[in-house]
Amino acid sequence: MHELALLNSIYERSKQLPGVTIGPGDDMGELLLGDQKILCAVDQLIVGRHVASETKPELIGRKAVARCFSDIAAMGGTPLGSLMTASVPSSSTNHWCETVFLSAKDVAGQWGGPIFGGDIASSDGPAIFTVTAIATPPESGAILRTGAKENDYVCVTGELGNSIAEHHLSFTPRIREAQELLSFLGDDLHSMIDISDGLGQDASHLATKELQLVIDTDLLPLRVGATIERAVSDGEDYELLFTSATAPPDYLAKVIGTVQQGTNKVITTTGTVIADCGWSHQ
Repeated sequence: MHELALLNSIYERSKQLPGVTIGPGDDMGELLLGDQKILCAVDQLIVGRHVASETKPELIGRKAVARCFSDIAAMGGTPLGSLMTASVPSSSTNHWCETVFLSAKDVAGQWGGPIFGGDIASSDGPAIFTVTAIATPPESGAILRTGAKENDYVCVTGELGNSIAEHHLSFTPRIREAQELLSFLGDDLHSMIDISDGLGQDASHLATKELQLVIDTDLLPLRVGATIERAVSDGEDYELLFTSATAPPDYLAKVIGTVQQGTNKVITTTGTVIADCGWSHQ
C-alpha cells in the first residue's frame, strides 16, 4: 500500500458529501449539525510501528490521544470529547490494557476532550488503539491547509528533529498555541498543519499549484541532538507549521521561510527540493 496514492483516490471519490463542510484531505473533517459546525478526526496507534513494543503502557495511551488531538490544534479547534477503541492481543493482561486506557482518559480530560465511549476486541495482530476526536472550530472558521498566499511567512512552533529520543512520547498537542496564534494573527493566519510526517513532507500540503514554500534551513529551531537533515525529515514533531501575512510573536513561533511563486512545493533557499523528505507510509 502507498498511503498518498490511496488517499488521493479516496479524495477524488469524496468531493461532495451531504452535510459535510470540510471533506477528506485536511487534518479534520467538518459536519454541519443544525447551525453548529463540528470537527471530527480519527487516528490509530499501532504498537510496534508508531511506538516500540516495549513502550510503557501509560505512554502508549498518552500518545494515542495526543497525536489525534494534534489535529484539533492544526485546525484551531477546541476539544469537545473523544472516543477510543482497542484491538489487543489475547495475551495482553487486563492490567496492561487498563493502564493504557487510564492514561488516555487522564490526558484527554486534561486537554478538554474527555473519552466518553469506545469499543474493545482481541485479535492475533499487534495492539491497535484508535481515537476519534470531536471539536468545535473557531468562530472565524477552521484553519485549512489550503489558504497560503504569496509573500506569506512560513512559521513553526517549538523545535524540530530527533523526536524519537523522547519527544514523540511526551509532546503536548499545541491546542493552546493555536488559539493564541488565532488571537494574535486573526485573518492573517492563512493555512496550518501539524508536523507528523516530517517538515518537508507536511510542508508540501500547504503548497499550491502556483505557490511553493521556500525554507531557510539556517532558521530552523533544532531540538537537542538534531541536525538540519533530521529536522526536515524525522517527523513525529507534532508542532504547528503555518503561513501568515504577519510574523507571529517570537515566543509563539519562529519564521523559517516565505511563500513564493513556483512549482517545487517545498524548496530551500539554496535550491534543494525537500518536499519528499519525511515519513512515507508504504
